Amino acid sequence: MATTPSDPVALWPRAVNLVKDKTTSRSFWQALEKTVALAVLDDTLIVGLNARYANEAGAINTSLHKTAILRALSEVNGRQLGFRLIEGDTEADWVMTQDRDARVAAMRAATYSRKDQAAADAQGWDGIYEQVARAWSAATLRALPQTKARYLSDMLYVLIDAIDQYSPEASDEATERHIARVIDRIATNSEVPATLVALEVERLRAWRASTPQAGAQSE
Repeated sequence: MATTPSDPVALWPRAVNLVKDKTTSRSFWQALEKTVALAVLDDTLIVGLNARYANEAGAINTSLHKTAILRALSEVNGRQLGFRLIEGDTEADWVMTQDRDARVAAMRAATYSRKDQAAADAQGWDGIYEQVARAWSAATLRALPQTKARYLSDMLYVLIDAIDQYSPEASDEATERHIARVIDRIATNSEVPATLVALEVERLRAWRASTPQAGAQSE
């Protein structure tokens, strides 16, 4: 009997067992065993992986393994069910992910409501720099560490979205300098070293590259 999609905690272990029966990669099995089903949203099962296992996300999101997961979900669910892997393995992490997605989407919508896409593209990196500056100016209770942390988290995603838009392939020297300028601004506002901001950018870009649906969900 198929498990209903409204009960992801019960559904996911069954799917994991089915996937393990039909695949042979031990690293894939081990990565799956560290995941936790969190919710179902828009016919997509949300599955979390603790941040300390972020380097194992790639084992889950290979084309072959992802196909196996989707087939298993369809079998245990009785109908097609999507799959999204997020960073974090608690309900609070899922709430934070939704909040971050909403804030970044709202900032993007506000930016594009003032200009059409062509104008926004022409604005380029100067526009991104202004966006991170405006976001800080608009923040309330800026002296609080949690405000700075939320700002830093939001701006990291704004920056990697900009990199994907303006420099999807290898960056040239000019682009790298534009990116560094934005990183410096984010670092100054959030009062953390610029090198740490750059490290988080690289880590999140690696996570997004290994988790394609995560990037798709933020668009």
